[in-house]
Amino acid sequence: MTPQPEGPPDVVAAVVPAFHPGPDLPSLVRDLITQTGGRVVVVDDSGGRPADVLATAQGLGALVVRHETNAGIGAALTTGVSAARARWPGLTGVLTVDQDSRLAPDHLSRLLQAGADGVRVGLQVGLVGPEEVEGLPSRAARRHHHHRHLGVLLGREPVQSGLLVPLTVWEEVGGVDATLFIDGVDSDLWLKVLDSGRQVVVAPGLRVAHRLGTAEPLVVAGRPLRWRGNALQVPVSAPFRSYYLVRNRLLLVARHGCRHPVWAGGQLVGLARHLVLTLLLDPPGRRERLGQVREGLQDAVRRRAGPSGPRPER
Repeated sequence: MTPQPEGPPDVVAAVVPAFHPGPDLPSLVRDLITQTGGRVVVVDDSGGRPADVLATAQGLGALVVRHETNAGIGAALTTGVSAARARWPGLTGVLTVDQDSRLAPDHLSRLLQAGADGVRVGLQVGLVGPEEVEGLPSRAARRHHHHRHLGVLLGREPVQSGLLVPLTVWEEVGGVDATLFIDGVDSDLWLKVLDSGRQVVVAPGLRVAHRLGTAEPLVVAGRPLRWRGNALQVPVSAPFRSYYLVRNRLLLVARHGCRHPVWAGGQLVGLARHLVLTLLLDPPGRRERLGQVREGLQDAVRRRAGPSGPRPER
């Protein structure tokens, strides 16, 4: 069934998955409460004893929900959306935000405006995100032109943090896949939205500050590589993330590759490039990382999803 044009959500709650949140969480919650009119859900996915900042967030007005064990970002988002819908029955959309992101004070209003502009020119808007996310290429793909308007900026694959999802879209595509646990959750949601016949729209000039792993110098044969006098760096995550990166990318390529072959080819090339760089950069942890890569390959072949064994803090 072809989706019908609909206006942007006008009652939005922010959902923040939290894993051992740090001292910056209350300031993020305070900002989101201002932008959403008090509709903020923090899902503590840490397991164990709750952090003191969660009580602070609750004192600021956020609804705090806890998982007894670490279930992953997909499960945290699912829990958060369900809790938000129960708390605010008139809810029409959710804004998903990582705990370590920083949004502009008008982030939500600019997303709503971008979504409304898309609907006005006849687009089937499925997701609305920022144009820029720190550390990543522009999320903009091209402009959709209309004879009465300057055009609407269409987006490429979005990042989960700072993303606006209408609840009608969330329901139709089945939300996010909690079994992916951590990596690829936003990719899977995006591909399902595309398959529903909808587009991604981005808010021009809107930027999210977001931390992507730890920056490490690029070292070859024991010598750091430099460009124009500056040391080259690439983001490196904890070794256990290599398991989910490998497994989930291969699972998603198998799931969506036939309908999105260009995307699938890019994922495989990007995966190979990432592994080569991180294995070159991480000699002390190379054996552990290789073990995680091997397990990820094995579980992808077995089509095994969900969490995998004990994990260090991410």
